[in-house]
Amino acid sequence: MKIRYLNNRFRQTTLLALLLCFVLLLVTACGAGLEEKKSESETHYKLGVVYLNDRNFIMALEEFTQAIEVYPEEPSYHNAIGLAYFARDMNAKAKRHMEQAIALQPDFSEAYVNLAAIHLVERNWEAAIDASNMALGNIFYKTPELAHFNIAQAHYNMGKYERAAEGFVTAAKLNPRYVPAFYNLGLTYEKLKRTKEAVKAYRRVISISPGYVEAYFKLGMLLVKSGEKRSATEVFNSVIKLAPGSAEAKSASEYIELLK
Repeated sequence: MKIRYLNNRFRQTTLLALLLCFVLLLVTACGAGLEEKKSESETHYKLGVVYLNDRNFIMALEEFTQAIEVYPEEPSYHNAIGLAYFARDMNAKAKRHMEQAIALQPDFSEAYVNLAAIHLVERNWEAAIDASNMALGNIFYKTPELAHFNIAQAHYNMGKYERAAEGFVTAAKLNPRYVPAFYNLGLTYEKLKRTKEAVKAYRRVISISPGYVEAYFKLGMLLVKSGEKRSATEVFNSVIKLAPGSAEAKSASEYIELLK
């Protein structure tokens, strides 16, 4: 998939977080009894969610489109198709449907967060912050860590590293297993020259997600700078074991040779 503006890891992480959140939306949205017309649209919606989480985005778009054609007044359908368009890198259509979802349900925090994610990809930092704050305005929003993460990511890209660190810490406190918050906190601490705290953040990433190669590599680099050659070598060996043949593994091998 073509990725614009921000790196592939960022977009994949953002999309994965939104998809996981979206599964929860399906569970809560489908409990009540539906009218006959909405029941038909809900069938298409459910199928679309299955396709979306299987990353079959074209089929997801087809099902969500049919759901909207039958029942265009349902905000969750517009949010869903917006997320599918975002996954296809069709940001203009994604934004249009997110905005429609918000127009139908002004306190739809998930749609605001999805809209903020699109603004981040397009480097529209202030708009991302505004949309995320709108999401946080709903006290019943169940995953506020996503909104705080978006705000922190915007501040990071604006060069406001202290504020970014505060935001990532908040996101991590709200969800102690939210890997992107800890990883980006590590990046931010590096910018602030707070090496010990960056090391701690990357170690936390690894403890939650042992296969996160980039976190291992970042940790190894910091250990080299700190003069901890033995620990750095161990970490670099983990990189090679986890992702042999990768660019990180190649660099790790070179550093191991230099550390001998």
